[in-house]
Amino acid sequence: MDNSIFAKNKRYKALALLLAVLVLAVAIPVNLIVERLNIHFDMTPNNLYTLSKTTEDYLDELDARGEVVDVYFLTEMDNLAGDLEWLALYRTLLAYDAHKCFNLIDFDPDSDPETLRRINPDGVFNLSEADFLFVHDDMVKRLPGTLMYTYETDDNGKVVNAEFRAENYFTGYIKTVVDGELPIVYFLEGHNELSLDDMSQLAANLGNYNYGAKALNLTTAAAVPDDCCILVIAGPQFDINEDEYKKIYDYTQKGGNVSLLIGPNEAKSNYTNIERLMSSYCLGMNYDRVSETDENRHSHNDTYAMMCNIAEANSESGINLTADLLPTVNNIGTYMPYSRSFYTTYGTNYGAMKIDSLIVTDPTAQSEPWGGKQLDPLTVTGKALPLAMYSMDTQRSDSKLVVFGSADIISNTGSGNAYFINPLQLFLSTITWMYDSDVDMNIANKARTYDSIDINSSATASSFIALFIAFPLLIALTGVIIWLRRKNA
Repeated sequence: MDNSIFAKNKRYKALALLLAVLVLAVAIPVNLIVERLNIHFDMTPNNLYTLSKTTEDYLDELDARGEVVDVYFLTEMDNLAGDLEWLALYRTLLAYDAHKCFNLIDFDPDSDPETLRRINPDGVFNLSEADFLFVHDDMVKRLPGTLMYTYETDDNGKVVNAEFRAENYFTGYIKTVVDGELPIVYFLEGHNELSLDDMSQLAANLGNYNYGAKALNLTTAAAVPDDCCILVIAGPQFDINEDEYKKIYDYTQKGGNVSLLIGPNEAKSNYTNIERLMSSYCLGMNYDRVSETDENRHSHNDTYAMMCNIAEANSESGINLTADLLPTVNNIGTYMPYSRSFYTTYGTNYGAMKIDSLIVTDPTAQSEPWGGKQLDPLTVTGKALPLAMYSMDTQRSDSKLVVFGSADIISNTGSGNAYFINPLQLFLSTITWMYDSDVDMNIANKARTYDSIDINSSATASSFIALFIAFPLLIALTGVIIWLRRKNA
């Protein structure tokens, strides 16, 4: 062999080795520095790990003002670091925590129960693992960890798409607690309704859903307060007066929402003004009490505590309040206590309404006349009777009215009774439907992509094996042969 060629090969090998050593000498320290400084590069097509300008600008503003929000996270961050499924949340939390205004406090509630007791001393917030609690001064707001992602699956249950929603929630919740405003649900009093003391468990539930609760007497108040997101009338024993009606109607004209829970009343007087309010939403109520004639569909010997059906949503309305409570999803039986029934009226404004039933009886139930001034009272049998309904007026800024045939479902006694858990959950669903307590910062959700390959035949499988295994091996083998031939040349 020519000595000059041999020397040249040695120089090339030495140069290649030197370059490899130099690459390692540079790459290893740079990698260690980047890891040490916790620097990450977001290479995702939709900036999954990067905060939006809206969030960055708002956090910079809070930093400049010296505001600090304590964010308790009921999971240790170390548990998320190596989990690909939670990587987006992990990186997002790190990006928020880089700001002084965001004080992340992660802990394991099982190993650190003291912190859990300190942030939730009365057990008002129904906290679970991976939940968040945003705290600023006296304002506290709970964010369920289950809201971080939404998933779309195919017919086989395989996840085909997911959206990461944390940023819009995080920034909105920070703004809510810093601004110090919670939407208030007001409970009308002055008509022997249930008092807030009678509904203390419900008030706690509303707090868990990020609402405040206050009493309201419209015989003394000049109007329904501006911060009222929903007015609840729970179990009135007599009618509201004309002045109260005007105040409530004016409130609904501005898009206000009303929840009416009104059970059977044997008094021989009508709820004239309450019926006027309902009629403006094309709903009416019967002066009756509903019982179940099928002994297999009521509670023990109480025919008035009856099994009912959660109504499937009307697809035309675009409103679905019952999906999570349908028997295909929820196996808990739906019972209603001592209740009256309702019906739809067809006024001139009916075309502006979106109306549907929420809870209905079986045709085996019967409607027995009860109370009120009725000219020709009749017992009704053989038909399904609505015991809860809703109506939304598109001409009144989407003002909403929800009616339930019993107020017992939200009393301390009723809400503690497992029989009535579904109507209570449905009532809470109507609250969040009528007024969403979350501040929407209009930050778009970020899609996670799930790549997949469908292999429908053995021939296709063989092609993929050749492409991903055999072909690279062939290239490698060709390279080895060429190298051996050059070496022996």
